[in-house]
Amino acid sequence: MTAVSEPGVLELGTGFRDDDVSVLVDGREVWSAAGVTTDYSVGLAAVVPLPATGPGEIEVRVGDRARGTRQVQGQAAAGPLRLRCDLDPAGAMALGTAPEGPVF
Repeated sequence: MTAVSEPGVLELGTGFRDDDVSVLVDGREVWSAAGVTTDYSVGLAAVVPLPATGPGEIEVRVGDRARGTRQVQGQAAAGPLRLRCDLDPAGAMALGTAPEGPVF
């Protein structure tokens, strides 16, 4: 589980190709876009702002291709939430804590 108490971000990373993407927090859509495509010069397709939330679930839907969820909980001792979502060529999703590096 990842802790969250203040606004954060979800980085949509590699593997997106003209996809319809929706991001839900506890079943409520907080962001959606059509035509989401990874820019491989920066390794990102989009940076999605996430609202402050308590314990709950973040879900990413990529059309009919992929779907993933991540549970979040209570107060964040290490600062704002920063997640990353990547797709492999077959469409399998990796959704978890973003690696160290630049914050977009």
